Amino acid sequence: MNNLKKLILIFIYVSLATWALPNFAFAKIMDSREIEIRAKEEKNNPRSLFPVRAWVDKHVVCVSFIEVAKVATVIVTNTKNGEVTTNIYSSPEIVSVLLSDGMYKIEIRYGSKSFVGNFEIE
Repeated sequence: MNNLKKLILIFIYVSLATWALPNFAFAKIMDSREIEIRAKEEKNNPRSLFPVRAWVDKHVVCVSFIEVAKVATVIVTNTKNGEVTTNIYSSPEIVSVLLSDGMYKIEIRYGSKSFVGNFEIE
C-alpha cells in the first residue's frame, strides 16, 4: 500500500512539473503595448468595449478590427513634426503601420465611426 501512495505522489509531482512549470520557466517577454483608444466624439453613454483595438509592437503599430469594416482609414500623425501617414484598407481584419521613434496620434475611421488614441515609440 505504501508503494502505491509513493507512485501516486510521484505521478502527481511529475504531472504538475510537466504542465505547470513550463509556464513559469518560459514566460514570454511582451514587447507590445496597448494603445488606449477612445471614441473621437465622446457621448454621454461611455462604451467599455470598442470595435477596434490598437497596440505598438516595437516600431509597428497594429490595428485589429473586431467588427467587419468594408473600408477603413488609419491616420497616424507625428505630433512633433506634423508628418501624417494615411492608409486606406478594404475589408481589413488586422493592419500594421511601420513608424520611427516619436510621439504619435492615431485616428481610425470606418463607416460613421471614428476612434483616436495617443502613443509613443521609443
